[in-house]
Amino acid sequence: MLALDTGVENGRSSQCSTQACRINDLPYDVFYLLLVMCWDDTQGYRGGKEDHFPVIASHVCRIWRQHAINTPSFWAKLTFQSKIPQLEKYQVWLARLKDAPFDVHIGWQPFTSASIKHAKGIMRLIMPHISHIRSLRVNNVPTKILRLIFDRLRDANAPLLRTLRVDMPSGRARLNPNPPGKKKWELKPFHRGQMPNLRKLQLDGTPHGYITERFGETLSAFKITPGVRVETPHGHAKFIQEILLRAPNLRGLGYHAVGLYYPDTAHEERQTFHNPLLPPVTHSSLEALCIEGNRKDTDVIICSLRLPQARCLADGYGGELLLGLCCLQTIGLGSFPKLVSLHLGGSRRPYRRPQARDPLNSQNLTHLLHALQAVPELRALTFQHVDFEDGKYLLKCLGSAGCCPKLEWLTLLQCGGYTMRELREVVEARQQLNGVRPLTRLAAHGWPIDDYSSREEHEEARNWLRRMVDLRLKSHCTDEERANYLRSVEGLDLDVFE
Repeated sequence: MLALDTGVENGRSSQCSTQACRINDLPYDVFYLLLVMCWDDTQGYRGGKEDHFPVIASHVCRIWRQHAINTPSFWAKLTFQSKIPQLEKYQVWLARLKDAPFDVHIGWQPFTSASIKHAKGIMRLIMPHISHIRSLRVNNVPTKILRLIFDRLRDANAPLLRTLRVDMPSGRARLNPNPPGKKKWELKPFHRGQMPNLRKLQLDGTPHGYITERFGETLSAFKITPGVRVETPHGHAKFIQEILLRAPNLRGLGYHAVGLYYPDTAHEERQTFHNPLLPPVTHSSLEALCIEGNRKDTDVIICSLRLPQARCLADGYGGELLLGLCCLQTIGLGSFPKLVSLHLGGSRRPYRRPQARDPLNSQNLTHLLHALQAVPELRALTFQHVDFEDGKYLLKCLGSAGCCPKLEWLTLLQCGGYTMRELREVVEARQQLNGVRPLTRLAAHGWPIDDYSSREEHEEARNWLRRMVDLRLKSHCTDEERANYLRSVEGLDLDVFE
C-alpha cells in the first residue's frame, strides 16, 4: 500500500512537472494574446506602492519577464497621475520601447506642490522621444503648467501624433486663461514644428483658433467645449459653422454648448426664430454630430447646417438628439438624407387637454410628410410631447409610400392626439406597401387621456398589435426601457470620440 501511495504521489509530481514545463514552453504569440485580453489599464496599489499592469505581468516568472521586456507595446503608456512623478521608472520604460509609438497622459496630481519642478522633469523625459509620441492628454493642470508644457512643444515635430486632448480645470474652463494686464497667451503646440497626422482633437475650455486653422484639414474627430461663454443660439451656430469650414475632412464633431440657460416654454420656437437664421453651411464628410446643450441652441444649430453624410445626431450621452418640430422644414429640404434615427419633440406637455395645444404645432407638422420623405435611411423614429391632433398626421405620414421605407422602430413618448386603432392602421398600411419594411417594434409611453376611441376598439387594436410587432406600452419609462437605437443597435458609445 505504501509503494502504491508513493507511486501515486510520484505520478502527481510528474504531472505537475509536465504542466509547469508546458507553461514555460507557451508560444510567444499565445502569451501576447493572453496578456492583451486580460490587460487592465487601471493602476493598482500594493503595500502603498503604485503598480502598473505590465510591471505586474513581468514579475510572474522569468519567462514572462523576458517576453514582457522584449515587447515594446507593453511599455507604451506613460501616465503621470501621482503626487511625485515616477521619472526614473518611465526612463526605463522608454528604453524598453525601442522607438515604438507611445502615449502620454499628464494629470493634475503632480502639480499640487513643487509644480514647476515636476513639469520640467516630465518634459525633459518626454522631449528626446517626442518624434514617437502617438497621443497626448493634459488633464486639468494649472494654467502656468499648461503654458510650460505647450511652450516646450512649440518647436517640436511629432509626425506620429494622432490624438491630442487638453482639459482645463473645472471652474476655469469657461473663462479667459490670461490674467488681466498680462500678455495674451494662446495654445499653439508645434508652432514652428509639425504634427501632420493629427486625427483626433479634444479641447475643453481651451481656445481652438490656431489649432483648427493650422491642422484642421487633417482632423477626422473633434470634440470641444468653448473657452468663453457663447451668449446666443446664433452664436453657437456660427461657432460650429466656423469649425466645419476649417476642417473639411471631419467625420465626427462633438460640441458642449456652454451659454445662457433658458427654460423650454410653449413659445420656445417663436423665440428661437425671432431673428433670421444664419445662411446654412454644407459639410460633405461629417457622419456624426454630437451636441450637449439646451434645445433652443440645438434647433438653431441644426437649421444652420446641411450634412449629406450624417448618419446620427446624438446628445452628450450617445443617445438620439432631441430636435424641435421647428427643424422639420430644414430636414424636408434634404439636409440629412443618411440619418438612421430621429428624435422629434413638441411643446405639448404630458396629459394636456386639446384646448391647451401649441398654436405653432399645426404649422410645424405641415412639414412632417416632406421631412420623413427626405430621410430614406431612417431606422428609428421617436416623437416626444407631440400632439398629432386627433389623427391628422400620424397615418397620413407614416402610412404613405416613400416615407421612411426602412423604418423599423416607432416610439411615442408622452404624446397625444392619436389612438390605438390609428397605430394599428399605420402598421397595416406599411405591411401592404411595396418597397417598405414593416415595423418590428412599437413603443408608447404615457398614453394620452384624449384618446376618443371606445374601450372595445382600444383592446381589439392592442391585441392585434401584440401579434404583429414587439409592442411596449407603459405609463413611464427609463432610458434603458426606451432601448435607445443608436446605442443598442448602431453600437454608438457614450463618448463617440474616445
